[in-house]
Amino acid sequence: MDSGWMAVWPVAAFFLGGLATQVTGWLTHRRQQLERKQDAAAALHARRESFELDQLQKLSDALQNLGRKAAQVHHADMMAGRESRLYGAERLAEELDEAHRLAHQEVRMLSRLVLNDDLREQLADARSAMLVPSAMNRADPRAAEAAFVEGLQKLDQVMDEVAAQIREIYLSSTTGQTLAPRV
Repeated sequence: MDSGWMAVWPVAAFFLGGLATQVTGWLTHRRQQLERKQDAAAALHARRESFELDQLQKLSDALQNLGRKAAQVHHADMMAGRESRLYGAERLAEELDEAHRLAHQEVRMLSRLVLNDDLREQLADARSAMLVPSAMNRADPRAAEAAFVEGLQKLDQVMDEVAAQIREIYLSSTTGQTLAPRV
């Protein structure tokens, strides 16, 4: 019996070794597959953050430009209305009117690419508020001034929110942390 077991041990060791090699290979393959999936997910997340950051920075610049153009239009309407005591009674200079229109168009275009739904709504609300004074033809200058100030306040609030989103992306990409929700 001793000689029979002696013949079985090398065969059993051969099969056990082969089995161990197969299991090790399978586990290595699974680990590599998981690492590739994690790398792909991390790359996708990095591209998403890069896109969002780029769009928010462009949007921040566009919002500042909109504020400047709206202020120029408001000032021109106020100055033109000094004699008639009516806001928006005179036609704006073509280049100023076009610059104002393009500023609104740029904010609208960039707003569509914002990933955060709440921020997109705030942007639409601020942009609409900034259009109110422009739509006031032959109006009371005090009402136009109040509408302009309200529009600027909404624009300022949305600019603060865009800046907060930018800070949050930078913070999360450098430390893995996120900002605490604002109340």
